[in-house]
Amino acid sequence: MKLSPRPLRAALAAASGAALTMTAFSSPAHAEFQRGPEARQAGADALAAPPCGFFRYSVRASEFAAYNHCGPTTVRIHVDVRGGGSANDYHLCVSPGRTQLPGAGPNYLNAYYIGGAGCRSGERTGHTRH
Repeated sequence: MKLSPRPLRAALAAASGAALTMTAFSSPAHAEFQRGPEARQAGADALAAPPCGFFRYSVRASEFAAYNHCGPTTVRIHVDVRGGGSANDYHLCVSPGRTQLPGAGPNYLNAYYIGGAGCRSGERTGHTRH
């Protein structure tokens, strides 16, 4: 009976792929998510999908902020910007998935859903009462 090397090759390829994946994500350059102002996820949690809603994350020494919309349509969010009171805040229409907020993460206090399903993605308006 002749044994085929195919199953062995497939097993070795899968094992080396898993090792490569673990090596790639265990470096200090992976993103660490931070939900709201205080919570921080690290280690295995950082490999998970970003949480729904506003979150902060860091890559090496840089901090960023983003909003992850988990629904099926576009929606409008209120972006709360540090300093200047409500004058610096704005409303932004986001698509499903992750939307990077421009600039540095520490400039943002929060971002939250305010309605507006079906708005035009990327549309930005000044702060209005809601």
